[in-house]
Amino acid sequence: MFVCGVPKDSGEFSRLLCVERRLFGDLSLSSAMADSIFRFRPEIYSAILGQGESVAAYTSAFPLKPEWADAFIAGDVTEPDLTPGMLLGRHDCLEGARVYIGSVVIDSACNPLMKSTLLASLVAWRVRQMRAASVKRLSVMMTAVTKRGERMIRSVGARQLNDGANRKDGHAIYGREITPGFLGRVTAAMERCLNSGLVQMDFDFRPGVQAVGCD
Repeated sequence: MFVCGVPKDSGEFSRLLCVERRLFGDLSLSSAMADSIFRFRPEIYSAILGQGESVAAYTSAFPLKPEWADAFIAGDVTEPDLTPGMLLGRHDCLEGARVYIGSVVIDSACNPLMKSTLLASLVAWRVRQMRAASVKRLSVMMTAVTKRGERMIRSVGARQLNDGANRKDGHAIYGREITPGFLGRVTAAMERCLNSGLVQMDFDFRPGVQAVGCD
């Protein structure tokens, strides 16, 4: 049995962060800054965790203040530069906001059917998160650092916002509008992959948690 939701304590978050640092290294946030951002808005991170030390999948989604979204697209700011002060707080409206999707990670050891189930669960959780906040429209931004990321970006119909040559991390940035119609199509496509008997959904979007980093 797996559980999809916000990491509930420092141990769960540290497991996620260790995977992040192992996969992406200096392209990701430092452990200390990830910890600060997690304390600021835990629901930026969602994870599918199993028993023991298992991290089956996770996502991160950073709602950026307008001026920092512009700087991110321009390439003057990249993921390792993010701080809590660049992000919208819980009191800020997310309608029409620009959200940077930092990571979408599925355990490579899973078989294709399991990968589809885990991805569908992550998407379903984020869709419910938007609806819980009464958000109908927003924009998402993504960079691709792996071939799998490139395929995912193409599959959602994102368009290039800036070439990697213009950004200090060297990676092109892509974006697309998330509308009610798009959410409806995605939800319908993912429903056939959901397996409620395998992944339990925890829709507590604002848990009281604290976290520590990964050495």
